[in-house]
Amino acid sequence: MKSLKSLWQRADRRLWVLSILIGFVVTWLVNIVPFINKVERFAVFYLLLYGAFAIWTGFTLQNRRRCWQAFVFPVSFLLAAHLFGPMYSLYFAPAYLAVAYLAWSMVRANRNK
Repeated sequence: MKSLKSLWQRADRRLWVLSILIGFVVTWLVNIVPFINKVERFAVFYLLLYGAFAIWTGFTLQNRRRCWQAFVFPVSFLLAAHLFGPMYSLYFAPAYLAVAYLAWSMVRANRNK
């Protein structure tokens, strides 16, 4: 119990809140709102918005030694996509994790030079 408490104290709460808000709530809204068609959903939200958020996640975690918090956004997106979205959207969750990890590792590599 003590380790969970210390883990939560070290966690970036802003990142957690935004990851859950964008990953679950926005994905839920995008998939239930009738005036957003499939092309807009794919191009604007799945590629641009969520991709940019995954990059921001990696940059935000640059001072962390381990980037386990990068899992919060893809997992919340995966849950919402599984419940409300089309089947092809499930494949984006590992891609967002990979983009966040790539941004995190590139920033750390540049900082260590």
